[in-house]
Amino acid sequence: MQAIGDAVAAHTRQSPMMIDEIVGILGFCAGAAIVSGCKSHANRKKMRAVVRANVDHGMDVMAGAASGLIIPGVPQ
Repeated sequence: MQAIGDAVAAHTRQSPMMIDEIVGILGFCAGAAIVSGCKSHANRKKMRAVVRANVDHGMDVMAGAASGLIIPGVPQ
């Protein structure tokens, strides 16, 4: 998770991304990983639950914390 966060932060320092672009890319990567790693519907369902749980956890952890991302229109 740290490596992905670092990669997004490094990219946004050079070329700011809108929040919907960042979220969309991370969602796409999660979906692609699930499809390539889980062949059964049951396993895919479990992995989708893992994604949802981690989104909720990330939102809880980062609530009120400063982010290293540069997002246009969002005060840093």
